[in-house]
Amino acid sequence: MSPTLPPRGRGRAALVLALTAAAAAVAAATPAGAVERDVVRGFRDAFEGRALQLRYDLNSAAHALEPNVLSLGGMGHGRENGQVIFFALETVYVDRVMSEGGSRLTLTIFRSGETAQRLKSQAVPSPITGIPTGSQSIATYASSDSTAVALELATAKKDPDGQRREIETLLGRLFYVDAKPTRDDLTRFVAGHRDWPVSRLAKLTGLDPDAVKEIIAALGP
Repeated sequence: MSPTLPPRGRGRAALVLALTAAAAAVAAATPAGAVERDVVRGFRDAFEGRALQLRYDLNSAAHALEPNVLSLGGMGHGRENGQVIFFALETVYVDRVMSEGGSRLTLTIFRSGETAQRLKSQAVPSPITGIPTGSQSIATYASSDSTAVALELATAKKDPDGQRREIETLLGRLFYVDAKPTRDDLTRFVAGHRDWPVSRLAKLTGLDPDAVKEIIAALGP
């Protein structure tokens, strides 16, 4: 027979039970699936420390509930009308590749390797693993030089080969991995940013300034 607790003791016991129940509820709500460990290791070895050219604009992760999220359905952002931190065609540095709970692989991206080293020297904490919103720890320290991209997988952990193929597909949509922008890619970019200075467009696309002017002129008023 359990001893009778005084009022204060009963209150503490109730608090412990409530916290235990809340923790159990959170654990139950956490997706059981994950990215298979060997799959993560393979992509970490292949992509960490690489400078790659973007196919998508990336928003800042600051003040967003989630980072940029890429799935087979396309790119989504944690904050509507958020600030674009890196534009398509820019070259960025992939610092870390991590599994963060659920069928999700997250890339921490910096403007350059030097920027990554500088920010890490400022004691940036590691992302919280095991929860879909783990990248908020990255977002807390986000600056004009860093963001994160989550690859949201449809393939379950029990199919590691399928996960590997899906990640390869998503990375190929996010970056020019083993390819370069086509002339059509460059033309579309110029058309989408025709209000930018010609010098900036020429620098980012690698086109001659006269070629940039011709593209803009062909668009009409």
